[in-house]
Amino acid sequence: MKINIQKNEKEVVVTLSGELDTVATTQMTEELNRVTDLTDQRLVIDCKDLEYISSSGLRFFMQLKRSSEQRGGSIQLRHLNEDVQEIFRLSGFHHIFDIQ
Repeated sequence: MKINIQKNEKEVVVTLSGELDTVATTQMTEELNRVTDLTDQRLVIDCKDLEYISSSGLRFFMQLKRSSEQRGGSIQLRHLNEDVQEIFRLSGFHHIFDIQ
């Protein structure tokens, strides 16, 4: 799992690539929590290169959403591939997240 974080005046864009599984979520949690701790801006998660997401990855997104919203921010997911979209749909997460 690779992560790239870019900040601008309006939002923080996090680009994910690889597989978001148990090992990756453990590695990413600390880094992304620092981002949400520092901002009340919109957090954009660009998933164009995200190949797979496990249930622990979905749980990670929920925790990230809660953390961001507690600070007055929001989360938007972008560019989900068909497989990841299907996982979000089957889990009902497509109703919870702003997916573009």
